[in-house]
Amino acid sequence: MADIRIHKVTKIEIKKVDKGNGYLCRDITIHNKRYDFELNKYITEKTHLDLFLENNSVAKLVYEK
Repeated sequence: MADIRIHKVTKIEIKKVDKGNGYLCRDITIHNKRYDFELNKYITEKTHLDLFLENNSVAKLVYEK
């Protein structure tokens, strides 16, 4: 298992993607801001995840209370 911590998240995009051959795929893009000490300002970064799913039930988003 991997723990990923991203601070100052500004936007999360989840897209259903067709990669052919019957693959069930989702692309997740996380936008965040990071302070760059050389530039002395915040810069925007994007982290991109390609997910290949085994079945449709995994694609359902679950929100915890």
